[in-house]
Amino acid sequence: MSIYESPWILLTAAAILLVAAGIVCQIRPGWKRWPYIVPLLIGALAFGLDWLVKTDAEQIRTILNNCRTSAVEGRIDQLGLCIADTYMDPVHRSKDSLLNAAESILQNACLERVLERGFNLQIEGGRAISRVRFRVHLNPQRSRYAVGGSLLFVSLEFEFFRQPNGRWLIQQILLESVNDHPMSWREI
Repeated sequence: MSIYESPWILLTAAAILLVAAGIVCQIRPGWKRWPYIVPLLIGALAFGLDWLVKTDAEQIRTILNNCRTSAVEGRIDQLGLCIADTYMDPVHRSKDSLLNAAESILQNACLERVLERGFNLQIEGGRAISRVRFRVHLNPQRSRYAVGGSLLFVSLEFEFFRQPNGRWLIQQILLESVNDHPMSWREI
């Protein structure tokens, strides 16, 4: 973990320096409150870095959250913004093919909620692989897929590539399982 991923490292350092500043103020009363400036600046730096700097993992998490929200809302255009133009998987040979299939599936699924239940991310250079398990709640009255129940557990593998502009986009999505039964895109 680095200082860019979480503010807690710098906040811990600021807390330690705050105690040290308190001791210095007791030993040297002539310094007044000046020793407290350093811990306050480090605390502000912690929140500033966390807010300003988005790590690769945070960028990928944001993409996955945007995809999840877009799927629930049925906004295929927003989903398309997260997918690379060079997208390809064993069934969908292009981004347009995937988006057409997603539109058809989402119209029949009538999603109510999609919650993340497991997340694993490995980043190596300009490539990242993420395995995500979702708990999918379907509308039992409207969903064509709710015949077997309105709750599904779906596992997907996402492959991301960093684009030349530094932005991460989805290059491939593989369906791994539904309700812990191995499944692929061909079976949907």
